[in-house]
Amino acid sequence: MAKKTLDQQVIKAGERILEREELVKLALAIGLEKKATRPLAIDLRNQGAFTEYFAILSAANARQVAAVAEDIRLFFRDQLGLLPVAIDGREQRTWILLDYGFMFVHVFQDPTRELYSLEKLWSKGRYMTPSEQDLSALLAEVKAALPKTASPIDVESDELNHSSL
Repeated sequence: MAKKTLDQQVIKAGERILEREELVKLALAIGLEKKATRPLAIDLRNQGAFTEYFAILSAANARQVAAVAEDIRLFFRDQLGLLPVAIDGREQRTWILLDYGFMFVHVFQDPTRELYSLEKLWSKGRYMTPSEQDLSALLAEVKAALPKTASPIDVESDELNHSSL
């Protein structure tokens, strides 16, 4: 069976199909959960860009940049089965880029975000600035739609149950 390309791939949270714009907002929501700031999404589909969306977040320091990017990567991988095509900036941790093909997630330290000023560079794109409340609601909805995982087996109680048979 041929592997689906990213364009053909359907991303689901349980039975709920996630549209690409929702995935962008979900990346922002996960970042906010990790105390990132200044969430912004830019729709670049009508700009002839090399990707469809930017999700941009700021973090206070290098450790937080890494933590925010890693939480987004792990959630997308573990909960949605979505892997980045590439990751850049892990060593410097002033700007980490998660490239998902259709979406670039940028996690910046504030000075680096100001230096590169992607918002100005791509100002003709459609800005999406959902409220933190809307992002939190989306994240809660997606988490609720995910299949429940079985709790780990308690070895001691399991042994007790077998010995009483």
